[in-house]
Parts: sequence; C-alpha cells; structure tokens
Amino acid sequence: IEAMLRNIGSNWVLVLATIGATYILTPFIIDTLGEEGYGTWTLITSFTGYIGLLALGVPMACVRYLAQHVAERDTRTLNTMIASCAVLYLAIGALAIVAGLLLMPLFGLYDIPATVAAQAPVAFVLMVLQVSAGFIGLLPEGILFAHHAFVPRNLVRISGVLLRLCLTIVVLRSSGSLVWLALVQIACLLFDVCATWFLIRRRYPEIRIRIGDFDLAMARRILSFSVYVLLLTAGARLSFETAALVIGATLGVASIPFYVVANNLIVYLMEFVIAIAAVVSPMATSLATTGRREELREMFLKWSK
Repeated sequence: IEAMLRNIGSNWVLVLATIGATYILTPFIIDTLGEEGYGTWTLITSFTGYIGLLALGVPMACVRYLAQHVAERDTRTLNTMIASCAVLYLAIGALAIVAGLLLMPLFGLYDIPATVAAQAPVAFVLMVLQVSAGFIGLLPEGILFAHHAFVPRNLVRISGVLLRLCLTIVVLRSSGSLVWLALVQIACLLFDVCATWFLIRRRYPEIRIRIGDFDLAMARRILSFSVYVLLLTAGARLSFETAALVIGATLGVASIPFYVVANNLIVYLMEFVIAIAAVVSPMATSLATTGRREELREMFLKWSK
C-alpha cells in the first residue's frame, strides 16, 4: 500500500504541476499571441491530437505485457517484447506523418487569421512531426511503468513541465511565433526521451532494444489487446477535442480560447482518477502473473473505491 500511495501521489504531484504551468502559460500565451493566435494554436493541437488515435491503445498494451515479463523476471522475453513494441511505435509514427499530410488540406479550409496565416502551416507540420516522434517516446515510459518506477519517471516529467514553462515564456517574449511554440514542444520531447533512457540505462542495464528481436506473434498480442483501449481513447478524444474543431469552423478561431480554458480544467480533474489507474494496471498484471490472487482482490476492492 505504501508503494502504491507513493506512486499515485507522484502522479498527482505531476498533475498539479501541469495544472499550475498551464494556468500560468494560458493567459501569457493569449496575451502574447492574441485570441486568434491562441485559437489557431489550439486548432493545430486538436488536429494533431487526433493523430494520437493511431496509437490504437498500443501504449497501455505494451505496459501490460512488459509488466508481465518483468514479474516473471524473464529478461530475454522482456527484451523481445520491447523490440516488438519499438517496431510497432516506429510503424505508427510513419503512419502518423502520412495522416498529418492528409489532414493538412482540411486544416487549410479553416479561416486562419492573417496575423498567423504564414506561421500556421509550418507549426502544423512541426506538431505532426512531434506527435509522430512521440510514439517511440512512449516506449521508455512504458518500461519504467512496467517496473513500477513511477516516482523517477514523474520527476523527469515534472522537470519537462518546468522546462516547457520557461522555454515558452522565453521564446514568446522574443518572437511571439507559433513556429517557436511548436519547436518548444519538440525540444521538451527530446529532453523527456533522453532523460528517461538515461534512467533506464542506470537502473536496468540488462534492458536492450534490438529491432532484430521483433516477434510477429508478440506484435499480434499487443494489437489484439489494444483494440479495447482504442475505444476508450477515441471516446475521450471525441468528448474533449472535437469541440475546438467545431467552434473554429463555425464561430472562428478567436472563439476557441473561451471554450478551451474551461475544458482544460475538466480534463485535468479527470487526470486525478487516471493517475490511480496508471499505477493499478501494471501492479494488477504483476500480481496476476505471480499468482498472488488474494492481494489482487484486495487491491481491486481498495483502489476501485
């Protein structure tokens, strides 16, 4: 219970840090870019956010199977699963780039304000690249989650939140450009991936990624499990991302910020519950794998409440 509380507590600290950074940055970005600029940025992130559906629930499926092999202490199979996840992420990333290119004409149908019309397409492309690269960036996170290493992982993520906060303020004060805002997201992704891999190399030196270890049967297991997760992800995306696209098309991008600011609060409130599930899921897999059914039952009864 102590370990669970520590891991969930670190998730909650991350949520609070993210909320704090968001509510510092939101008025600053609106003041710097204007309502139309911020609305355009939200439109870009909503479009590229839909590309995230291509993940097909693979991240959660990867954590589920990685946690199983960690519990079995089967390093060879674990590394094979990691390689299989890596290949799937690379393939999804390639598909994401194609999907982004297909979405660009649809994005061009929106009435983008003249003040950001030249920047918006470049920022859109950069965010497509960021989302595409972000898929493979989920692999080191999944490895740490499978080892129940939520605290060190969240320390990296909190550092990333602070980095994004500082970089955003610096670049917008100097340029006020959507392009630089997109570049900040890419820089923070690179920091996150590098720092997380450093942690893995220090804590779990036996872990390797060899693309040649890819196993088709394992990839099929991941995809079969991930279909169920996809339905949940799609539902959340439709609930919280679609409105910005509709508002931008009907009322104009300048009206989007009035919706998004309130919408973000609800999204972050949901994160407090998701923070519990993120810890419970790999722990449940570990308990089931090691045959500790009574502890699994007790965990379900306590944490579902």
